[in-house]
Amino acid sequence: MSENTRDKLIATSIQIMAVKGFNNTGIAEILTQVNVPKGSFYHYFKSKDDLGFAIIDQYGQQLRESLAAHLENADGSAMERLQSYFTMILGYFEGNFGLCNCLLGNLGQELAMQNIAMREAIFVHYRAVENLIANCLKQAKSEGELAANLDEQVLAKMFFASWEGCLVRAKLEQSAQPLRDLIYLYFSVVFKGAA
Repeated sequence: MSENTRDKLIATSIQIMAVKGFNNTGIAEILTQVNVPKGSFYHYFKSKDDLGFAIIDQYGQQLRESLAAHLENADGSAMERLQSYFTMILGYFEGNFGLCNCLLGNLGQELAMQNIAMREAIFVHYRAVENLIANCLKQAKSEGELAANLDEQVLAKMFFASWEGCLVRAKLEQSAQPLRDLIYLYFSVVFKGAA
């Protein structure tokens, strides 16, 4: 067994759990898709919860790295880079609405009241994403795009919480319109009105 098998178990688990959730996904289903015998699972993970922590960490790290790379390398002002990231994600969801998901948000809703350790692991990544957004908003302040007296940490927290909520709404409506509305509201009204 190779480390590649462990990576495949995590990647497959992310795909399945993004749709079915943690509690409704069985280890057997994951193993069947990866074509790994059941006994081998315990070579990589002590338990399903251990796999859950690996999934949270992998997905959270990917989300953070994607956002950080875009904010660092995209063209435009800080606010333009932030908007272009979420517009890009919106385009990705519109291209395949079945992907309109955030595994951290899904698992947070499902597990926050059931598993304290997983809730805390998920929240670490939430805070990290919020900090990336807040740092970008702080730069936007220095560029004159936000008023100096505004709390960029609160704005970042509310924006990301709104994004996660709109993902739920988008799934309920089976439409990406709630995400489009959110991007418009924040970048054309809230942030602009605050300058």
